[in-house]
Amino acid sequence: MSPALQVALFLACMAVVCLVSVLIPLSILLYLQVKRIARQMDEAKSNMEEMIKDSRTMVQNISHLSTHANQQLDELDKIIGIARKWSEQADYFVEEVGSAVELPVLKALRTVKMLGKMWRFIVGALAGVSQQTDHKVNQPTKHGHSEKVSPIVTK
Repeated sequence: MSPALQVALFLACMAVVCLVSVLIPLSILLYLQVKRIARQMDEAKSNMEEMIKDSRTMVQNISHLSTHANQQLDELDKIIGIARKWSEQADYFVEEVGSAVELPVLKALRTVKMLGKMWRFIVGALAGVSQQTDHKVNQPTKHGHSEKVSPIVTK
């Protein structure tokens, strides 16, 4: 073999040895990195499974709360319906009683007012007659003096 071929063969062997000596540590580092990533993925998977389980529980709880709230709203609608019916019945009753009682009550009030006016007129007339006979009224004159005058004035 020629010396040039031997040198080339030697250099090729050295290159393979160098390449293998670099590739072995790199492959070990790559293996360790992949192993670490796989462990982190497992941890993330277990955390995700817990979060999924918790979120399912929360969704079920929200579903139960929603169902309960809907039931309460349905009951409230029933109560409002009953109260509305009672209110309508009370309005009808008040309207009927009002129409039956209003006219006689208004007539009675007018009668009482009229009797009161008549009573005041009679009492006022009797009191006026007794004052006219018992007392004389003082009326002021043009000069500021008062003069005794009869309360009955005829014009």
